[in-house]
Amino acid sequence: LGVGSFGSVYKGVLSDSKTTIAVKRLYAAHQGEKQFRAEVSSIGLIQHINLVKLIGFCCQGDNRLLVYEHMFNGSLDGHLFKSNAFVLNWDIRYQIVLGMARGLSYLHQSCRECIIHCDIKPENILLDASFVPKIADFGMAKFLGRDFSRVLTTMRGTIGYLAPEWIS
Repeated sequence: LGVGSFGSVYKGVLSDSKTTIAVKRLYAAHQGEKQFRAEVSSIGLIQHINLVKLIGFCCQGDNRLLVYEHMFNGSLDGHLFKSNAFVLNWDIRYQIVLGMARGLSYLHQSCRECIIHCDIKPENILLDASFVPKIADFGMAKFLGRDFSRVLTTMRGTIGYLAPEWIS
């Protein structure tokens, strides 16, 4: 289905059902260990309609696999930047923006610990069969306690998509 900086994503089907899944295989266990743990500990504990659902994971030997619900319409970047993609009408675009805002608001305000995604970009917004957006790829997520009041000293994210507050 795709390739990212820390691994490849494959389409699969669960053996006991007809459920289609996406399996993210992280490269080199020692290099992706921090991202793997961040992903499992963040998205593995929370559920929201606008966050991708983690179904399971594997941490055996050098294998680091994350199993997610499959998103039928792929990532948002495919619809925005590819010439042969389905063109999103303004109503769908509006619903995508609202869904992303709801997902981010949930991460920032409704979780026990505030979760800052740190890598929001079109490639990390997945779209289900009804074009409901789901935020994905929590490998760079930062957890902040509710009593957080310090200044952050390290930037995280993809160049070109860094949040202005990281830069200032």
